[in-house]
Amino acid sequence: MKNRFIKTRNYIKLYESMSRLKRLPLDADRMGLAYGSFGLGKSVSLERIVANEDAILLRCDQTWSVSSVLKRLCEELKIDERGRSSTLFNRVIETLLIESRVIIIDEIDTLLRSGKSEVFELFRDIHDETKSIVFFVGMENSLAKIKRHKHYFSRLTEIVKFEPIGRDDIAAFCELCEVEIKEELIDYFAKRYANLREIRVFLIRIEEWAELNEVKSVGLEEFRASGVMR
Repeated sequence: MKNRFIKTRNYIKLYESMSRLKRLPLDADRMGLAYGSFGLGKSVSLERIVANEDAILLRCDQTWSVSSVLKRLCEELKIDERGRSSTLFNRVIETLLIESRVIIIDEIDTLLRSGKSEVFELFRDIHDETKSIVFFVGMENSLAKIKRHKHYFSRLTEIVKFEPIGRDDIAAFCELCEVEIKEELIDYFAKRYANLREIRVFLIRIEEWAELNEVKSVGLEEFRASGVMR
């Protein structure tokens, strides 16, 4: 498949949400949440945003603590990681006050499940002290879970729901395939599959099958005959 980024509807929604946060005055809350099921392009969209904005991307894990998050931030900011948590916190704040960075926290469900409120408090403190944008990203239940914590939910200025992939997104994605994907197969994908992750696997297998069988274009009949959908 061709290596080209597709600006899906979900990516555009995320980009526009981030842009609105950037335009807010510094005395406004500049925190957001993006949520949705797997395979809707969250990871790819985040990587693009990170590259464009020079943002810091952190992915939650079960071992997170205030100290470990601060060390990660120091690593991302290329500052000294040694010292007590209070020392690291002050270094992070001082650095972000000089040069603000967007901070994106992916897999936020991990924190919501483990109830690590102190880590949420850390990100809120960093936001309040530096006015840096803080954006959380999680699965489809993230919004409902974070609503239970009103003191966090009330700070979310932007909320983006990742929707099932539309036909136009699928058509653009199929253009990356090294063989022609016929309209009827695009229609089939749009009706049967709501995420790009599955479709990407299909397209990679289609390319392999088409090359072996010297096929230049693939429709629904060829797709079924290929054995790709097993």
